[in-house]
Amino acid sequence: MSKKSVVSLVAAAVLSLSISATANDLPDLGASALTVLSIEKEKRLGDVLFNEMRGHAGVLKDPLTQEYLNTLGNRLVAHANDVKFPFTFFAIHSNDINAFAFYGGHIGIHTGLIAEADTESQLASVIGHEIAHVTQRHLARRQQAAAQQTPLTLAGIVGSILLTAINPQAALAGVMATSAGASQSSINFTRQNEQEADNVGMNILADAGYDPYAAGEFFAKLQAEFRYKTKPPQFLVTHPLPESRVTDARLRAHQFERRFYSDSLDFLLLKHRILARYTYDPDIVVEYYEDLVTKLKGNKLFAAQYGLALAYVDNEFFDKAEKLLDQLSQQAPNNLFILDTFSDLYTAKKDFKTALDKLGHAYQLRPNNSVVTLNFANVAIASGNYEKAIKLLEYFLLTKPDDLIAHELLRQAYNKTKNMAKYHATGAEYFALVSNYTKAIQSADLALSTLNPENTSEISRLEALKIQFRQRMKYMQKIKGKM
Repeated sequence: MSKKSVVSLVAAAVLSLSISATANDLPDLGASALTVLSIEKEKRLGDVLFNEMRGHAGVLKDPLTQEYLNTLGNRLVAHANDVKFPFTFFAIHSNDINAFAFYGGHIGIHTGLIAEADTESQLASVIGHEIAHVTQRHLARRQQAAAQQTPLTLAGIVGSILLTAINPQAALAGVMATSAGASQSSINFTRQNEQEADNVGMNILADAGYDPYAAGEFFAKLQAEFRYKTKPPQFLVTHPLPESRVTDARLRAHQFERRFYSDSLDFLLLKHRILARYTYDPDIVVEYYEDLVTKLKGNKLFAAQYGLALAYVDNEFFDKAEKLLDQLSQQAPNNLFILDTFSDLYTAKKDFKTALDKLGHAYQLRPNNSVVTLNFANVAIASGNYEKAIKLLEYFLLTKPDDLIAHELLRQAYNKTKNMAKYHATGAEYFALVSNYTKAIQSADLALSTLNPENTSEISRLEALKIQFRQRMKYMQKIKGKM
C-alpha cells in the first residue's frame, strides 16, 4: 500500500515548468490539430473512452470524492480559455502519483496524487496542468504527429487508457506502443506539449485563486522523494527532472505575488478519507490516527479526527466511531463527509432508523444532492424500504441520467420488488453507460418480453433505445479502425 509511482499516460504529467513565456503569452493552438480531429469527434471519442473506462473496478465509485474533484476541477475550468466542451473529473483507486487527460475534457486523478499533495493548491496545480492539455488540444496534435509514422486506432488507445485502472505500471508501455511514443520525435513532441501545458496551467491556477508557487513546490517534493531510489518510477526514467526545472518553476511563480493560501476544509477531509480508507494498511490505521490527532489543531485536527472516525468504522469500533462523529457533527452540523460516515456507521450497525432519520433531514436541506441521495437510497435498500429508494433514484436520474451508482442502486431496488421489466430496462441503460451495447440490447429485449402489450409508451421507449444502442455500437466499430 505504501508503494508509489508516477505513470505517463496519454497527456499525463506531473509539472515541468518553463519561464520562456510570460503569464499572458499563450501558445498557438495549432491549425494542424483541427485538420486531424474535429471538436465534435474528439468529444464523442472522449465519451466512448470514458464509458469504457468507468465500467472497470479501478475507477473509484465514491460520490464524495467525485463531487469534490468536479467542484475543484470546474473552478479551474472557469478560468481557462478555449474550453470547447464540459469537463468531467473522476478518481482512479491507485497509489500511483498521477493524473491524466484524454479526449473530450475527461481528467482522471489517482488517489495517490491526492494523498501525496500537501496542499489544495498542489493538487489544483496538477489538475490545471491537465486541463491545459485538453484546451490546447494536445491529443489531437499528438495524433497527427504519430499518424505520420503509425496509424492510430481507438482500440489501441482504449486499451492503453484502461491499463491505468488495472495496471498503471504497464500503461506507459501501452501508450508508447500505441502512439509510436518510443521514437525520439514523439518524445520531443510530448515535451513541447508539456511546456505549453505548464504555461497555460499556471495561469489557470493563479486566476482561479490558488497558489502558483505550489506547482514548483510539488514538483520539487516528488523529485526529492524519488532522487535516491534504486528503481525510480517510470515517469522519472522517461521524463528526466533536472534541478533546472524546479528552479524554472519557482522563477515563473515570481511573476505572482507571494501570499498565504488556506486549504479548504473539504480538501483536508478528502485527503484523510483517501488516506484512511484507501491508502493505509487497515492493521495500523487506527493506531496511526490516534497518534496523529494529538499533534494537530484547527481544521487539520478536525480532518484527522474524521480520518480516525473512518478508521474506527472500518475496523468495527462502532462505539468509538459514534462518539467521535457526534463530536464532529456538533462542530460542522451539515457536513457531507460526516453525514456519509454516519451512514456507513449506522448501516454497519443495522440501525437503519437512525440513518434514515439523519439522511431524511439532510435531503430536506439538499434535495437531489448526489452524496445525500445515493446514501439515502442505499440505506433505504439495506433496510428493505425499496419503494423509498426507487422514488429517490428515479427523481435523481431525471437530472443526472448518467450516474452509474444511481443505476446500480435502482437495479437492486427493482430486483427486490420483483419489477423485472424495470430491472431489465434499467440494466439496459446501465450497460450502455459502460459501452457494453451487446448486453444493453439484450437487457432491453428482456424488458420488452416482460411488458404487457398495452404498455405502449415504455415499449416505444425501449425500442428507441435499442436503435440508439445499435447506432452507438456501429460508431464504436467504425472508429476502432484507422482514425
